[in-house]
Amino acid sequence: MTRVLRSRSILPLLVLWMFFLCVLMTLHFVLIQFRLASMHHTLTYSPVVVQHADAVFTHIPIVRKLLSGLPAFGDQFVNNIDTHTIAAWPRLPYYFLALVGWPIANRLDVLPVVATVLFTPLNAALMYQLVRRITGSVAVGVLGASAALTLRELFVLQPWHWTNIEEWERVLTSPFFSNALVHPQISFAFSCVVLLYLYRLIGNTDNTTYLINGILYGISFYTYFYLWTFLTVVYGAIALFLLQRRDYITLVSLAKAAGLALIISSFYWIDVMRFSGQPGFVDFQDRFSLGRYPDITERVVNLRPHLITILGLVLVVTRRRISYIYLFVLTATAELLWKIPIVIGRDYQSLHYAYHFYGPLAGITLVIGLRDLFLRFPSVINISVRRAFYIIIGLFIAIMTINRAVKYSNEYYTHFAIQSDVQEAYEFIRDNIPPGSVLLAADPEVNMRVRSIAPVYVYVPSGYGTFVTTDEMLLRHSEMLRFFDITAEQMLEYQWKDVVSSSTHYAGLLDPEQYIFNGSLRYPTTNLRNQAIVQSYSSLQRGSLTYDADIVWVGPYENTVSATVMQEREDLILIHENDSVQLYQFRLD
Repeated sequence: MTRVLRSRSILPLLVLWMFFLCVLMTLHFVLIQFRLASMHHTLTYSPVVVQHADAVFTHIPIVRKLLSGLPAFGDQFVNNIDTHTIAAWPRLPYYFLALVGWPIANRLDVLPVVATVLFTPLNAALMYQLVRRITGSVAVGVLGASAALTLRELFVLQPWHWTNIEEWERVLTSPFFSNALVHPQISFAFSCVVLLYLYRLIGNTDNTTYLINGILYGISFYTYFYLWTFLTVVYGAIALFLLQRRDYITLVSLAKAAGLALIISSFYWIDVMRFSGQPGFVDFQDRFSLGRYPDITERVVNLRPHLITILGLVLVVTRRRISYIYLFVLTATAELLWKIPIVIGRDYQSLHYAYHFYGPLAGITLVIGLRDLFLRFPSVINISVRRAFYIIIGLFIAIMTINRAVKYSNEYYTHFAIQSDVQEAYEFIRDNIPPGSVLLAADPEVNMRVRSIAPVYVYVPSGYGTFVTTDEMLLRHSEMLRFFDITAEQMLEYQWKDVVSSSTHYAGLLDPEQYIFNGSLRYPTTNLRNQAIVQSYSSLQRGSLTYDADIVWVGPYENTVSATVMQEREDLILIHENDSVQLYQFRLD
């Protein structure tokens, strides 16, 4: 009865904490809105040229297609008619995100804000439950979850890097990884649920527990590649631990859960075979740097274990508690999956393990380690002193998060603005152009952003998230240049301008060599990429299009670079015009 009353008494405080944490995680959105309030531009919460532009590049376009009843993964295959055979794609979180986005279908660019508001409390509650079960401490549960969500990037760094001012500046001006939509928000919440039930399985071997674990583990195959691979290794590590302890009853339950998961995941493996047979799959892996070859210096550096992982091992050796062993297995597994591919010289984007799993787990381990240190000196560090330390740590986390939000918004707020005329043209396409139409534009930003606003495809997709061959990417790009009468040199020399200040800036993934090749290993340097673009353009003499297009976009970019006067083309009909954008439709034969 006392425990129930105590739980009820802290519940309002936990709700207040989750609300405050949600405010901290959305603060930069609010600050950016204030910075742009007096400017005559449209505010968007989904930028294209700063880090974590994944929302506009990939996530929101897929949600837009789902809400419009189009092939869910078709955007990644450029409207390939065969994509309907891939039933398990897109990953399950996109369907969940589509439910979240349904009420705001005409403003999907605000999904990063909505998702942060909805999933920050959920992630915080789940992480709190995990830490609370490991330590039994409410304060450590709150602090551990807060540190993991707000400063997970910091804990990926070795502790001695925390004294490096440049590293601090880099972290403080980077976006919150926890706000990066699909995987760090939805998949991470799911991973917390899986880890909670897996911890329960270790101490409870009834049929219900193993069934729940098997179902959750099986569903994980439809969420995130890095999640199910992480869980697979965790299952193996726990199986070895149980075998060493000769706990065969729990081991059998774990094996049953894994077997059930394998059955549930069978549809995923069928789709993997179909997926890998799609044209451009190998080139996509190349453009996404899957299979990167780290240099010898990077490989040697990653041989060094992280100090926080060592702290977790110290807790295991000194305390010998099953909860600490479980936390160490999770943390060590995340570090091994992060570093082993780099050490052996073939990195498959394993840094995802660092930010997605290791950072939060390391943050939790550090907070638990500090608590354990306090408990070792009860005569010096009494309850009052511990509470004071917890308050100081909480204030530090809050101040650092606020500072980070301020610095990030001051650095990048101009990237969250769109010209009002351009936005109006996007909305015209959304409201008047049939779903599934193909738009031809030269501006990479338009090709990126229009897909997240209107249910259309683009003639020149980005190599970042599109499963076509690089040769086809170059062909489409060259045909677009010929159509608009733009030379390859003109496009490569174009200076990108800030919408707010009109000053030039680095365009990041919007630069042609990034837009087409992303992180390609076949084309590792800017010179090689530029040569490929120029060569493809020079070898193409015709000005016709290989594939059908429905709409032609002529905006500020095209009007600046293009030499073609679209009004003089007999095959085009003007269907919409404002001060900055003209939209044309191809005449039907």
